[in-house]
Amino acid sequence: MDERIKIEISHSFSEFLKEDWNRLVPSDSLFQEHEFLIGLEETGCIGKSDWLPVIVYAKQGEKLIGVLPSYLRQDSYGEYIFDFQWANAFHRAGILYYPKLTVAVPFTPVTGSRFLIDPNFSEIDKQSLESKLLLSLKEFGAKENVSSIHILFCKEEEQAMGRNLGFAPRLSHQYHWFNKGFSNFEEFLGTLVKERRKTIRSERKKINATGLIFQTLTGDTIQESHANLFYNFYKDTHSKKWGQAYLNREFFFKMVETFRHRLLLVLASKPNGDPIAGTWNLFRDGFLYGRYWGALEHIPNLHFECCYYQLIDYAIEHKLERVEAGAQGEHKFLRGYKTVPMFSSHHIFNDQGRSAIETYLEKEIEMERENISAYNAHSPIKSLREG
Repeated sequence: MDERIKIEISHSFSEFLKEDWNRLVPSDSLFQEHEFLIGLEETGCIGKSDWLPVIVYAKQGEKLIGVLPSYLRQDSYGEYIFDFQWANAFHRAGILYYPKLTVAVPFTPVTGSRFLIDPNFSEIDKQSLESKLLLSLKEFGAKENVSSIHILFCKEEEQAMGRNLGFAPRLSHQYHWFNKGFSNFEEFLGTLVKERRKTIRSERKKINATGLIFQTLTGDTIQESHANLFYNFYKDTHSKKWGQAYLNREFFFKMVETFRHRLLLVLASKPNGDPIAGTWNLFRDGFLYGRYWGALEHIPNLHFECCYYQLIDYAIEHKLERVEAGAQGEHKFLRGYKTVPMFSSHHIFNDQGRSAIETYLEKEIEMERENISAYNAHSPIKSLREG
């Protein structure tokens, strides 16, 4: 690698050109695209009081060749890899846990590249630059007296690289749906055990009997009015049971304005045309990500139809390879989603705290491996049970 590489730190996505940034983003990491991140910043969802950007970047001359977006945090909300017990333990020991640095996409529990590197680099040069970026972040963290650095929902190879630089690995799990080349929904159902096939058919039959009309909206079929409508769905869900709403109405309008080409909206309406529920999803190439759901009134099984079955239908029709529907997941598991590992890496600056947490993580990893194996051994997917 050419040693004439300059590494610096920025605190705003506005300092980067969209074209320069997005050239570094792989196809399976759409939430790292410039439009999404600067949309969060420009609408005030991040950057004012929390999720303060700390963007480590590398240039070769005037060319942007690598980026490691991270955030200075004063709490742990919106991360989905939970460390609240660690923070409490630090507090009991009289050690400050906040601020900390988090390498993740805000409010987005989706695996993707955390290190954005020039796609023309060789594997050796790629790994070398990733190490330089992470070491620079560690130096920044030490100067700012943060307690720790957390790389969340990273790729497995990124976790391995972090381990070489003193980061402890952590394992968790999610539930993802995989397209095995199905020609229709019934063919997918044929891969499940009889009991689950019967339940899913019954759920869809009951929804069909309500007369609700479902639309899948992409591209120019998405209008500004949908931004307002889906924000109301999102807000209603959080006000009922899911706690803090991290996004504001302006963000939804911004996404329709600048990121419409990545949006896929599922809208459920009454026979008279009144919208009643919907899901806000994003997609790129072979990957479909379910993000936000809401309904203005309760109808049994409507959540399953909007969040799971409509997305599976779309993935089959458009030959997408995978559907990810976010954190949590017992309902997903029972409806043909496979249990898959999620990777993260953690560096604790305090020696005593680091030793205790690393010991804990070693035990947690073994437990998670057993959990993943046990879930899949009892999966409704017949091939996983047999395997």
